[in-house]
Amino acid sequence: MHSTFTRLVTGQAFNGAGMVLYIVCLMQLIYEASHSPIFMSLVPVTITFTRFVSGLVVPVFFQRYPLPMILLSAQILKTALFILLILIVFYGELSLIFILISLLAFLDGCSDPASDALIPRFVQTEALVKANSTAAIVYQTVEFGCWALGGVFLALFGAEPLLIVVFALYVIATSVFWTIRQETSVIKAQSRKSSLFGEMLTGWEEVRRLSWLRNFIAISFMDAAVGVIWIAAIVYVFVEEALGVSEIWWGWINASFFIGLIMTGVIVYAREHFFRRQLTRIVLFGFLGSALVTGTYALITLPLLALLLSVGVGVFQQLRGVGMHTILQQKISGEKLPYVYAVNEAVTTLAFGIGALTVGIIAENIGVQFVYLASAGFLLVCMGLWFIIFRKICEVKGVYF
Repeated sequence: MHSTFTRLVTGQAFNGAGMVLYIVCLMQLIYEASHSPIFMSLVPVTITFTRFVSGLVVPVFFQRYPLPMILLSAQILKTALFILLILIVFYGELSLIFILISLLAFLDGCSDPASDALIPRFVQTEALVKANSTAAIVYQTVEFGCWALGGVFLALFGAEPLLIVVFALYVIATSVFWTIRQETSVIKAQSRKSSLFGEMLTGWEEVRRLSWLRNFIAISFMDAAVGVIWIAAIVYVFVEEALGVSEIWWGWINASFFIGLIMTGVIVYAREHFFRRQLTRIVLFGFLGSALVTGTYALITLPLLALLLSVGVGVFQQLRGVGMHTILQQKISGEKLPYVYAVNEAVTTLAFGIGALTVGIIAENIGVQFVYLASAGFLLVCMGLWFIIFRKICEVKGVYF
């Protein structure tokens, strides 16, 4: 696999590790300063809203700068802003912290679509399944490890030393992205031919033009909204109300979900030739399996069965995730791909925010088990939409149903 792709994944892994650890730190620092759960909850709300805005704005940068330059510049600015964040924490000026959280989230929202769009430029088309599964394995392993180790490090040493670790991770990521920028300096930005507003609408125009892509984005929206049910807070409520066991099972269920993700990523990587020829079927199977597992999960009261089903959720989510990423990279031209990824970023971020709010209201007023049953229904709708668009996707060379 191309060494530039390896460095791209390595840089994003260090960046992702830093992001998880800094969120762990911030939650602790804000709670200690305010003793208010409301202020703690504002952290994910701020990040979600800002990333939605960045998904709308980032196409303007795509028109003006090469993707590797956007990736590097965003990481340099994040590192500089993080120095300010450390100074604010050390001097106790937490009133400014939400401004920096917004700026950091905005930069993440700019760099992620650029990173995703660079993958098909660094690997051959027939290697996209292996590349996407590799990226998924690395990112999810890093995320899982950092959530676990971050809490331990925080308990042993406190937030301030952990912030220094995050800064070091960002510096390493910047160094890695610098080597990518140097090697890929030939990748140029597009010449500007439209107004500022027109540039922002480039990806949306592509979605409007292609009927299969409209359905694809609708599926992404529903999938992201449904994915909220596996965030820690909802799982915690399910463990307490439906399973009636101690909070340690909350951690085990989260861990089993990540095990399913990582295990499936390894399998897809090892058997990429098979999966490459069955992409549309794999995605369809992923939605069907997720719907069945989620619906069953809603009805159980046995903790051990919940662990097994959580592994299954991770398995099916990984299958459809790798499949959908690969199909998008195969179907959309390299010129339009970053703009489509920006649309997808904005849509899925908005869906996550709406889903988090809706799920909380439903869980409180109707019950957490109904949340999982309703989610299973939405996954079946996603499967139906996917079945509608698969014939058009099959027309693309190298994609089969």
